[in-house]
Amino acid sequence: MLSFLLFVCLGVDFASSIEFTRRDVGKTSEISWGYNATHVEVQMTYRTQGWVALGLSPNGGMDQSDVLFGYINSTTNEPVVQDRFLTANAETHVITFPLDDQQDWQAISGSRNATHTVIRAVRKQRTCDPKDRPFLDASGFVLFAMSNKLPENPDAKIHRHEIRGKTTLNFLRPEDPPAPDITQEVSKILEFRVDNRTIKGDADYHYFCKMTTLPKFDRKYQSIASQPIINATNMKQIHHILLYMCNPLPAEDDYSKQDFFDCGPSSAAGGTFLMKYCQTVIAVWAMGAPPTSFQPEDVGLPFTTDMSGLKVAMQVHYNNPDRLTFVDDSGMRFLLTDKVRKHDSGSIMTGIFSLDYTLTMPPGLRNFHLSAQCSDQCTASNIPPDGITVFSSFVHMHTRGRSGVARQFRGTEEILPPLGAELNYDFNFQQTRPLLPYRKVLPGDRIIVECNFTTQQETGPIYGGEGTTEEMCLVFLYYYPKIDLNTCGSRFKIKPYLKAIGLDSKELMKQGKFPQMRSDVADQMISMEISKARRALIQNFASPINSFLTKTPWTAKSVNSLLEYYSQFDYLGICNVKNKNPEKTLIMNDKPPKIAPYADPAQTC
Repeated sequence: MLSFLLFVCLGVDFASSIEFTRRDVGKTSEISWGYNATHVEVQMTYRTQGWVALGLSPNGGMDQSDVLFGYINSTTNEPVVQDRFLTANAETHVITFPLDDQQDWQAISGSRNATHTVIRAVRKQRTCDPKDRPFLDASGFVLFAMSNKLPENPDAKIHRHEIRGKTTLNFLRPEDPPAPDITQEVSKILEFRVDNRTIKGDADYHYFCKMTTLPKFDRKYQSIASQPIINATNMKQIHHILLYMCNPLPAEDDYSKQDFFDCGPSSAAGGTFLMKYCQTVIAVWAMGAPPTSFQPEDVGLPFTTDMSGLKVAMQVHYNNPDRLTFVDDSGMRFLLTDKVRKHDSGSIMTGIFSLDYTLTMPPGLRNFHLSAQCSDQCTASNIPPDGITVFSSFVHMHTRGRSGVARQFRGTEEILPPLGAELNYDFNFQQTRPLLPYRKVLPGDRIIVECNFTTQQETGPIYGGEGTTEEMCLVFLYYYPKIDLNTCGSRFKIKPYLKAIGLDSKELMKQGKFPQMRSDVADQMISMEISKARRALIQNFASPINSFLTKTPWTAKSVNSLLEYYSQFDYLGICNVKNKNPEKTLIMNDKPPKIAPYADPAQTC
């Protein structure tokens, strides 16, 4: 931490109605900030004689970053503050860094001494400038950069940075309180590692899954914290890590016999296996995440005796543009206690459960909106009278996902903010988001899940599915105390879907594998929506439906027909309860009231 004396020597006035919080960035630089109901004030104190910059990034990268740029004019000794927007094309390596037409950052003060430059500026939280990113009450990626060179004039070309880094900040909250001391509670450490596997430099990226068998637990434990184990040599290549708890695996599946396999876009089968049998995300780490993730006080993630021998899948995304070959032993660590806390934590998977062609995205669309719900009928039957307390969330889509949100309704009233939200979703930067303050979900509450996608770069339809070449819309809610409900969402009906794309059962019977079946029987089978019938239809009709949709030109009419179908909210409610008996899945005809898509208040002008 830079001393207060430094700021006095630099002549910076801290007399303000806004209380400031400070964060070290690098060894000799610092970002300070404060806020009120309408504005955010930021101070950059960087070890440089040239320009300084702070960027609000959607995903941790430079591209599409909203940048506060500043320096001290050598002639006037006055601060120069600019509002800029950065684009970085990964394929062409072209970077543009123009001034915004609307300049929203206003200089407050600035100074420079023999070692440091200080720039202090203020901006509205919501500017309604399309080139500005709003300040949200959530942790976001923040870039910092500096150079010892000064621009020749305010409009001159900006010299490349000499130092750049990133961190995560929430500008609308003070820094997190000191980490709790759990050293006296920890009685066992559970690690999941890649185990010195060779990662070949034959691609720009890889997704590998390492399967680990849980040890035999002689008593109940709880994980009260998790930590990444990142090989320092491979720090630049470890992009993110996700851990999934698996259900008992079928012995006949080839992937059940493997302990290390490709589970990314290049292996649809590996990704499908992962999402089919290992659906519960128990830990997430991504670049910029804190070194330790703590469970709430009096809460722990249970590891019980009946979980002995189950599999945990660890998916590691290696980002390797330099195509290096290296050996890795990175992973995740759980800190367990046998001093069992009051509550077990659990997770509920919500969203769209149509992991098949009934979720179809036409190509060439800038935005494609889908929604589903965790029904009030399901929560009324499975959430206890005192409710559950949600403390964090994890939004999951694939590469076309742009935003996802889980909204809570009690009757007709929406309770804000959302239970979970990723308003600038990036598949490569997935992380668990805390919900502060924690939120009660009561029996009878409805949870609406919405996802937005783009298919502008696609030439053919995209279907729902577990593989990363397909798409999904899921939000995992982490809560306490643990209950038996583990999935609560929606599935699209087959018959209205077929009508929306312009196919009927007679045509499908001709193209499918049931040519001898009468059309009235086919209609009845399609309408039943029972699991066995649905699985048979999904499997047998996948090829003719794909053939039809890839050969038929997409027109405004056909796109609108599909959009209208999805906007009708006419789907099946899925309510899955897992307990000591076999899992019980309740399937309901579900038609919630029409609700306008979520509008981020931070974007409302």
